[in-house]
Amino acid sequence: MPFMASGGGQGVPAPPAAVTMQVEPDRVLALKARYEAVRDSVQDFLDARGSALRAVPLAADEVSGDAAEVFSDNATTAIEVSRRFVDELNLNIEQLHQAAVGYRLVEDGGETAIRQIGKSTGDA
Repeated sequence: MPFMASGGGQGVPAPPAAVTMQVEPDRVLALKARYEAVRDSVQDFLDARGSALRAVPLAADEVSGDAAEVFSDNATTAIEVSRRFVDELNLNIEQLHQAAVGYRLVEDGGETAIRQIGKSTGDA
């Protein structure tokens, strides 16, 4: 049986639950940066090694062929779930960006590093 993310029973994944995230305003940019790092790490792995997860039979017999097929099905499902995870991270990153704009932690064109440096040194 292929890998099933968040098993909802009967081979159907459970729908995602709505979650409200509460983040202190001064932690928004740090959380956004961490999400971006996780997203980039997962995406880099998928780009570099995702296709290598699919198996080929190790021998010419029927059992090897069947095992490779099941392994490949599981790998394909895991890759799809990982891609959806990256998509969700992108949505969260965008929401954190919008929160940062609302808290005036970022300017229209990008993050204001000077403001963050000033906060960390106590100059702002």
